[in-house]
Amino acid sequence: MEKTMIYDFDTVVSRQGTHAEKYEALGQFFGKPDAEPFWVADMDLPAPAFLVDALRARVGHPIYGYTTQYDEVFDAIVWWMRDQHGAAVERDWITLSPCVVTSISLAVEAYSAPGDRVALLSPLYGPFFTFSRAYGRVVADCPLRVESGRFEIDFPALEAELARPETSLLMFCSPHNPGGRVWSRAELERLLALCIDNQVVFFCDEIHSDIVYPPARNVSLLTLPGAEKVAVVPHSIGKTFNCGGLMASFMMIPDPNLRGRFQAAANRFHVADVNLLGKVALETALSPEGAEYKRQLVAYLRENTRLVVERLRAAGIDAMLPESTFLVWSDFRQFGPWRAVFDRLLGDANVALSGGEFFGPAGEGWFRINCAHPRAQLLAAVDRIVAAFQAP
Repeated sequence: MEKTMIYDFDTVVSRQGTHAEKYEALGQFFGKPDAEPFWVADMDLPAPAFLVDALRARVGHPIYGYTTQYDEVFDAIVWWMRDQHGAAVERDWITLSPCVVTSISLAVEAYSAPGDRVALLSPLYGPFFTFSRAYGRVVADCPLRVESGRFEIDFPALEAELARPETSLLMFCSPHNPGGRVWSRAELERLLALCIDNQVVFFCDEIHSDIVYPPARNVSLLTLPGAEKVAVVPHSIGKTFNCGGLMASFMMIPDPNLRGRFQAAANRFHVADVNLLGKVALETALSPEGAEYKRQLVAYLRENTRLVVERLRAAGIDAMLPESTFLVWSDFRQFGPWRAVFDRLLGDANVALSGGEFFGPAGEGWFRINCAHPRAQLLAAVDRIVAAFQAP
């Protein structure tokens, strides 16, 4: 019987000399290059050895020319979505894309026109706002409500927005970034029905859907009846396997017309593909070995996020316990204006966190903590945060 590989997430791996954005850009964005970074949403945990070995083997061949979009890449995506998410994805639905941020940009361009309204539910990942505005669309923000320590959708406000004839696109994160909320089947069914009834394209970003903590269970939009009419669903190996730098994601679009519009936009900008090593990573990671790595990773991240929330709450800092993602959304509004909090985090705790204003108006005064770090390193930083904000 083959022995199960046990992954080590506790050993600190230095990223010195790798040009890692979360370290190298500290001076540019925070003015403090020696701060500990818990902002950019990539992991300071190593990718699995089987993936590293596959990449190393391909790099060993000395020619790195153009590559086709070969069957093994698409077979791996189809298998992963069926095995891990119960979604019967067909190969024809899949379009490769460098990253989900690229797909956000292309979706705004493909599914709306200048002056159209794009519905967003803040707080929400920042590029949803920036690309909508950059293309001359109107941002129609329907902020989420905080009830009993977690986000809830304001359905009456959203229903009114989607009923407007100039609203052509709903941009959504499932699970939610930054709050870690896993939406229920009933909530997704209600959103889907609203989009179908109002002929609104439903862009449902599922990049965090592999990192979900039991008893929560992710429901892929692609598993719901009727999704084939309006669903546009991106996913990626970037979060699950810490491969953001390999620029390898994919779109799943059942409807031929919607798929054609997205592909036309991607072809205009020559971004309907991923690089050579990205393809190797996709076919290797989305596999039974990848599923076992994911299982162990999720268990580790679940404990990390639980401990962070526990320590923050014990110190009087409110934080949402995530049902998904390796991110903890934390409320610092009681400590004054966000800039003053930002300065204390840097000056007293020596940590760099993502400020909530990046996630839209509803995020101001909140900060997002990336918990995908070796546990001892992470908790030492959280203890410094607690010390910086405890009453003297």
